[in-house]
Amino acid sequence: MYNIVYLQKAIDDLDELHRYIAQDNEQAANKMVSKILSAINGLILFPFTGSCVNDRITVKGDYRMSVVKPYLVFYRVIAKDIVIYRVLHGRRYHDALLD
Repeated sequence: MYNIVYLQKAIDDLDELHRYIAQDNEQAANKMVSKILSAINGLILFPFTGSCVNDRITVKGDYRMSVVKPYLVFYRVIAKDIVIYRVLHGRRYHDALLD
């Protein structure tokens, strides 16, 4: 079984997106964060379901990406850990944010 490990940047991303959405609608913010966390927990059973990021953008490393519209969860599978690096809006420029 795999373990989920969140880097501080990913936690900060989740906090930031919650704060941003909650400015207009607290319930929608809670729902979006819950949806993202649920998708991340789903990776425990199927860690390689996310797309390989290297095929889409230029980054170093074996990053994978899971889509939780309109957000993207960037992660790597390292041994038995699923390391969550970032949770970013799909319209952001991602290359520099992953290096």
